[in-house]
Amino acid sequence: MQNKNLERYTREIERIPTIPVISKEVLTLLSDEDVSIKKLAQVIEKDQAMTVRILKMANSAFYGTLSRVSSIDHALVILGIAEIKSILMAFSIRDFFRDAKGNSFDRNRFWKHAVICSQVAKYLARYFKIPSDDTLFLTGLIHDMGKVVFDQYFHEEFVKIVEYVNEHHCTFSEAEKQVTGVTHYQVAAKLLQQWQFPKRVVMQVFYHHAPWHDKDEAVGSIIVYLANILTKMAGYTCLEGEKKIELSQFASSKAMQFVVKSGFDLDSSSLEKLVLQIQDFIAMERNNVLNVFKP
Repeated sequence: MQNKNLERYTREIERIPTIPVISKEVLTLLSDEDVSIKKLAQVIEKDQAMTVRILKMANSAFYGTLSRVSSIDHALVILGIAEIKSILMAFSIRDFFRDAKGNSFDRNRFWKHAVICSQVAKYLARYFKIPSDDTLFLTGLIHDMGKVVFDQYFHEEFVKIVEYVNEHHCTFSEAEKQVTGVTHYQVAAKLLQQWQFPKRVVMQVFYHHAPWHDKDEAVGSIIVYLANILTKMAGYTCLEGEKKIELSQFASSKAMQFVVKSGFDLDSSSLEKLVLQIQDFIAMERNNVLNVFKP
């Protein structure tokens, strides 16, 4: 039954149009390894909305700027080309899925979870001294986009999933397996493949609930997995009725054992301290970063 459902969903996903190009000129420049900051800035400045978003992000406390960033040239130096590309792609995805199908899904709540998760993923990469991975911001932001795909393109099933979550106070993943047999990460991975996103992004999205199945680049999947869990621990779930993960429950779980065996220096005590640090970080960053991603 699950395979038949997956085949049906796959056929429907193949009909979803290509994500709108942010700006052909910008994307062309971003893919050019030799592009100059000055040239890229000149093109970005033609788009006022894009300019405002990038400047807001560059002025985020996360990047540790000592003085206000007021020019795109300066912002590009602080953020880096790869980060700029991720930001623009993320905005494009958010705008693509802007229209809600009803009141069953609070999109503002969804994007709060997504944006905070993206920042927590970057924070964790620094905390664990993970080599620079320019996909983590983007993956953290779009890891749950399959839920929006469900809402927008499979709305009746989505409503049933939400009802199941509210009735049983379980996770979204548990509910969708019971209702449809198909998960949001399967749906998202299929669509991202179709849109020709980098394989690493597709895999991190696909494995963000089970990084132990990622046999190629599990470290990135673990970071996104932890970011998702810690964001939910801080109270930022996608759905109001969704089960909140307790620290003590996760600390004694097999998932925690896998994270430790994978080389992450973490135990119950350090996990508790990390959660407090993450909560402080979210409190500092929340309004600044959420304002950047307001529709």
